Amino acid sequence: MSRFGRLVCLNGPETGQEIELNQEIMAVGRAVDAGVRLEDPYASRQHAEILRLERGYQVRDLQSKNGVLVNGQRLAPGGTAWLSEGTELQFASTRFRFYDPAATVTAPALMAVGEPGLRIDPQTRQVYVDNHLLAPPLSVKQFELLWFLYQNRGRVVSKDEIAQAVWPEAQGDIYDANIDRMVSRLRSRIEAETEDEPRFLHTARGYGYQLDT
Repeated sequence: MSRFGRLVCLNGPETGQEIELNQEIMAVGRAVDAGVRLEDPYASRQHAEILRLERGYQVRDLQSKNGVLVNGQRLAPGGTAWLSEGTELQFASTRFRFYDPAATVTAPALMAVGEPGLRIDPQTRQVYVDNHLLAPPLSVKQFELLWFLYQNRGRVVSKDEIAQAVWPEAQGDIYDANIDRMVSRLRSRIEAETEDEPRFLHTARGYGYQLDT
């Protein structure tokens, strides 16, 4: 087993890719020489860096435009955070999970543990809410909407971004009302009817939506 920490990509074109954090400073960004290169149009060229220190690993935001999220919480510009086994990192819209070589829990065991919340299997297009399979399955467009929001979870995405991602064939000719209706249908499938406030899918009035899992 490697003595170095690892990042595993959770979404985007590099899903499943493992990156060994074997340098004292690993650059993260779109730059061609970045140790953790992001194929992400929302990422900065020099977005962040991963530091290998005596006590463990840290992530540092490099004043990036679209930020760094650690377990869903955005770092302050220039801020740092310690990483532990299973920490989820998000650079712009690209997400990774951190695995610590010093942890006693293995990565397969960690992945096998069911956690309450919202989970999506992009291969089978199955959706789980609190570990229960959503049935009947979502429609094609509902799933595409949810998957886009899931890939950008923790970030408010604009209606323009949603229109381009979910209805690319329309070339932008999608009205806000179409998006709002689709979001309403999706919300009715993944949210409990007894909840007074949305648990997962939140509205940023006049702008767009944010998914928290």
